[in-house]
Amino acid sequence: MSSIEKFTIIIPTHNRPDYLRRVLDYYSSYKAGYNIIVADSSSDENKRRNKETISSLPDLKILYFGHYPSEIKYGHKFADALDHVETKYCLFCADDDFVVPNGIEESIDFLEKNEDFVVAHGQTITFYPRIKKEGEEKFYWQLEYRVKSNTLTDARSRLVEHLASYSVSTFYGVHRADFLKMIFRETLRSVEHGRFIELLLTELTLVYGKMKCLDGLYAAREIILDSTGIVNESINGLIKKKAYEEKYIGFRKCLVFHLSKNSDLSIEGSCRVVDDAMSAHLKRFRPGPCKQFLMDALDHLPGTVSGKIELIYRTMKLKLSKPKGDLLNFIKDPSSAYHGDFIKIRDCVLSHKEAYKK
Repeated sequence: MSSIEKFTIIIPTHNRPDYLRRVLDYYSSYKAGYNIIVADSSSDENKRRNKETISSLPDLKILYFGHYPSEIKYGHKFADALDHVETKYCLFCADDDFVVPNGIEESIDFLEKNEDFVVAHGQTITFYPRIKKEGEEKFYWQLEYRVKSNTLTDARSRLVEHLASYSVSTFYGVHRADFLKMIFRETLRSVEHGRFIELLLTELTLVYGKMKCLDGLYAAREIILDSTGIVNESINGLIKKKAYEEKYIGFRKCLVFHLSKNSDLSIEGSCRVVDDAMSAHLKRFRPGPCKQFLMDALDHLPGTVSGKIELIYRTMKLKLSKPKGDLLNFIKDPSSAYHGDFIKIRDCVLSHKEAYKK
């Protein structure tokens, strides 16, 4: 069986037909017939446009599911799409992202050879395209994450290390499909808040096995607001609203059960481990006085306004950063093994101006 037949790419989409067209054109350009599931909760008009896009790309093996209502919670849409996966491996790719086929295949090859690892991925860049007033096209980017593998031998140590120093979720990595289905079921039984869904999926992954972060380019993520213009509420926001404890209960109960199941810890001992690791996690992300003042000010603005302010800050930071040193060698240098993957993404983005033209 070829590696292409071993994996499915799940692309959830919501009211971003131009972005869906862009990412599907990207995968179509490989001429490899990838297995793709599109999970669509868009408006009727955008569902119509998405179906037209899919029908124009017969070289891809696309299963389209458009029965989701617009108000469906994203975790339930993701889990439902996941239930239709029949390949051994799968991964999620947001409609505004790119997950590199070479990175997928390297991840699968690694998992095939290492049964004690449950997830594999690689390095991620963030990017921001813009057409300047004089018509010049610009593609700003930086290597966003220098993620380390988590290869500790016991579940407790992996959980403590990752949750206490949390930098990136495992959510978009390559998983064995049956395992990912299981942790989704466990997660959605226990939590409903978006941040806790992400955290629980990630920490359950590491309770069950090791994580490998390969050296190659795995994904590219555009810096934009989400498809509804809403910035997802942070855990700090829950704490401020005094809603954190209520949301934490389900997260804690589920994680404690699985940690105890996969270690020599009792339920009581697992409770202490999870609570201490979560305290360290919260301490790391607790804002200082100046940042808290700005966050409080943003809280009094409509969600779309505060989201746009955050977007401006992040894109300006990206524009001012310049790739240098090992970043240049990583993908920008033509001699890099990952240069071709980078160029393919950049050219695809700049050729789909309808997705980013403001």
